[in-house]
Amino acid sequence: MKLLKIYSIFSTIAIVVLSIGLYQTNKDYIKAKKKFKETEEVLKQCSERYYEEIDK
Repeated sequence: MKLLKIYSIFSTIAIVVLSIGLYQTNKDYIKAKKKFKETEEVLKQCSERYYEEIDK
C-alpha cells in the first residue's frame, strides 16, 4: 500500500511538470505565430511597394 502511494505521488508530480512544460511550449508557439504574422505583413508591404515602384 505504501508503494502505491509513492507511485501515486511520483505520477502526480510528473503530470504537473509535463503540464507546465506543455503550457510554456504553447505560450512560446503563440508568440512565435504572432511574430511570424507580423513579419509576413511587413514582407507583403515591402513587396507591394517594390512592385509599385517597378510599375512606375
